[in-house]
Amino acid sequence: MKTSMGIDHITLCVENLEAAEYLFTKILGFEVIWSARDVGTNQSSMDTIVVQRGNAKVALMQGRDKVVKSQISEFIEKYGQGVQHVAIEVDDIEAVCREWEARGVKFSGPLKEGRDGFGPLRQRFTYPLFPGTGVFLELTQRQHGDEQSKTFVRESVEALYKDIEKDQIKGVEQTIIDYDQVPVEGKRPTKTKMKRRAS
Repeated sequence: MKTSMGIDHITLCVENLEAAEYLFTKILGFEVIWSARDVGTNQSSMDTIVVQRGNAKVALMQGRDKVVKSQISEFIEKYGQGVQHVAIEVDDIEAVCREWEARGVKFSGPLKEGRDGFGPLRQRFTYPLFPGTGVFLELTQRQHGDEQSKTFVRESVEALYKDIEKDQIKGVEQTIIDYDQVPVEGKRPTKTKMKRRAS
C-alpha cells in the first residue's frame, strides 16, 4: 500500500520573521502563500508565514511571549534558530498513524482536520525524534479524491500549537519512541522521561 509521497514542507523557528521573509522572498525567490498572526492561546502564540518556490514549501514561525514563553521562543532558546519539524505528505494519514502507533510511535495530540479553500487538510505531530533535540515529524494529507488542499488552515495550526503548548506548560518531555525498548546493540540515546515542572 502506498502511504508516503514526499516532503510537504519544512518549518523553521526564527527570531525575526520580517528578516526571514525578506531572505526567502527577496533573495531566495520564494512567494508568500499563507500567513497568520497571533496563532495560539492567551498563554502564548506565534506569527507564521509560509513561502513556496516550485514544490518547495517552508513555514517560518516567530514566537509571541505572553503569560508564558512561546514554544517557538523556548525552542530557539534551547536549540537555536532552525528546523523545528519536517512534514511528510501521505495519501492515507489514518493508515500511517495506525501503522506507526502499532510500532510504538507517540503523537503529541490527535488528528487535526480543516479546509483551506481548495480541499481538506489533515495533520498530526509526533513527539521529538531524539532525546535532547526538538525536531519532530508532521504527517500531512492533502489529497482527498478530486480535492487537494494547497495552503494551510488557521484553526488546524492553532490546534496543533495548543497540543505542544499544553505539554510545554506541564513540563512534559517525551520522544517519538521509548528508546529503552529499541532492540539494538551499542550506545542508546539517553532516555527522556515525562517530567513536571514545579508550579
